[in-house]
Amino acid sequence: MPKNILLITTIYPLPSKDNQGTPVCHYFAREWVKMGYNVRVVHFQAVFPAPFYWLARMNRKLIAAKTGAVVYTERDKGEIYESEGVKVNRIPLFKPVPHGGYSKKTIRNAVEKIVEWNGEAGFEPDIIVGHFPNPQIEVVGLLKVIYSTATTAIVMHGDVELAKKVYGERLVPLAQKIDIWGYRNKSVQEQFERTVMKTPKAFICYSGIPEDYITEINAHTFEDKNLKFVYVGEMIERKYPVAVLDALTKAFPEGNYQMTYVGAGQLLGTINARIGAEGLQQVKALGKIPRESIKEQYDKADCMVMISKGEAYGLVYLEAMARGCITIASRNEGFDGIIINGENGFLCQAGDANELAQIMRKIESMSREEKVEMSERAIRTACSLTDFKAAEKYINDIEERMKR
Repeated sequence: MPKNILLITTIYPLPSKDNQGTPVCHYFAREWVKMGYNVRVVHFQAVFPAPFYWLARMNRKLIAAKTGAVVYTERDKGEIYESEGVKVNRIPLFKPVPHGGYSKKTIRNAVEKIVEWNGEAGFEPDIIVGHFPNPQIEVVGLLKVIYSTATTAIVMHGDVELAKKVYGERLVPLAQKIDIWGYRNKSVQEQFERTVMKTPKAFICYSGIPEDYITEINAHTFEDKNLKFVYVGEMIERKYPVAVLDALTKAFPEGNYQMTYVGAGQLLGTINARIGAEGLQQVKALGKIPRESIKEQYDKADCMVMISKGEAYGLVYLEAMARGCITIASRNEGFDGIIINGENGFLCQAGDANELAQIMRKIESMSREEKVEMSERAIRTACSLTDFKAAEKYINDIEERMKR
C-alpha cells in the first residue's frame, strides 16, 4: 500500500492570524495523516510586482467585498512548518500578472526546491496530487519524470477555462502526462472532458464536514406554517443574495416568511437598503458571525438557500444539510449529485428568482411529514460526507484507479 503522499496546491491556510486560505486541502491532508499516511504539502503562493500590492493596500476591502477573493497586501516570503501532523512548505512563485502563467524558469526552480526539500528528509512520494491547474498540471508532470514510480493526479476545482487560457495548445500534451484526474463535481468533469480531453481514470473529489457538525437530534419540526429561510455566504454578485429576496417577495407577497442573511460583502448594503425601504421586518441581515453561531442559525431555519454560480462545491450546503435544513442549491454547479432534486433538497438555476419562488412555494405546500422526511434524508447524506469519510473516499478512489 502506498504510504507517502505529496499534495501540491495554490490555496492553503496560513499558520497565522493573517490566514485567509480555504482549508479544504488541509482537511484532506490532516485526515490522511490520521489514517497512517506520510503527507507533505507544497503550497505555492503567487507573488506579483510591487505596484499590485500598493493597489491592494489601497483597495483591499473593496476588492474582497466585490469578488470574494483573498487579497494579499504584502509579498510572501515562504515558510516551512508543521500543522496537525502535515509538513508544509510554502514556496513563493513570481507571477507577472494575476490569472496568468508562470515562466519556465520559475517552474523549474519550484521543482528543484520540492525535490531538495523531499531529499533532505529521504521522502519519496508514492502519490503526487495537485489541486488547481496553474501551475500544478505542469509541475506534477515534471515531478513524474523525477519520481517515475509515483502515481500522479490533478483535481480540478471548476477552473477549466483558466487552464485553457494559461496553457493554450500545451494543455492536452501536459494533461496526457497525468495518470488520474479528479473533479470537485460532475459538471467540472463534463466540461473538461467535453472541451479538453477524456479522462478514463477519473473520480469525483467531494469535501466533508466535521463529524460533530452533524446534529444528533433534528431540531426541525416544521410545525410553523410560515417558513424560515437562511442564506449563508458572501454577499457578492455571483452568489445572488438579492435574487433570493426577489424570490421571497414573489413567493410570499403577504410577507408570511422569515429570512436571515449571514455573510459580509458588497451587496450587504443593498439588502439592508431594501429592508428599510420596503419595511421588511421579517428579514434580518446579520453580517459576518462566528462559525458556531452559524450552526445556531441553521437550527432556527427551515430552509437554507443560496443559488450561486461558479460554485465548485459549497460546504455551506453540506453544513446546512447536516443540521437538517431543507437546502436549495444551484443546478449544474458544485452540488449536483449530492443533492438529488426533490429527495434530500432542491436544485435551482443559478440566479433565477422565478424558479426559486416556485421551489419555495413547493416547499410550503409539502406536508409536515414530507418536510421532516426530506430533512432526515439531508442529515443521512451529510453523515456519509464527514471530513474523515471524504478523505478516505478520495485516497481509496486514487488507489483503486492505480490498480487499473
